[in-house]
Amino acid sequence: MTQLVDGVQVVTILVKNETNAFAPFKCELVYPSHATFSVTPNHGTMNRRSGDPTGVVVRFTPEETGSMAEATLIFETEDMKKVYKFIGST
Repeated sequence: MTQLVDGVQVVTILVKNETNAFAPFKCELVYPSHATFSVTPNHGTMNRRSGDPTGVVVRFTPEETGSMAEATLIFETEDMKKVYKFIGST
């Protein structure tokens, strides 16, 4: 889902656990991701494969009109790693 509210773009990613066990995860924007991006939650525990996916919210809050920025998000557990690339512009 993408929303544009006063220049802020919001994307929710649903990440499904690939294993049948609860899994601690960390989720972070890695260098050289632009500071206009943020992500929540940064860590937590995923449900089992049969449970609900984990929702990760990425926000792009541009500082000026006509700006463009990129970010790379890493979502990682002990058994899996997912990488997402974002490009934000106004």
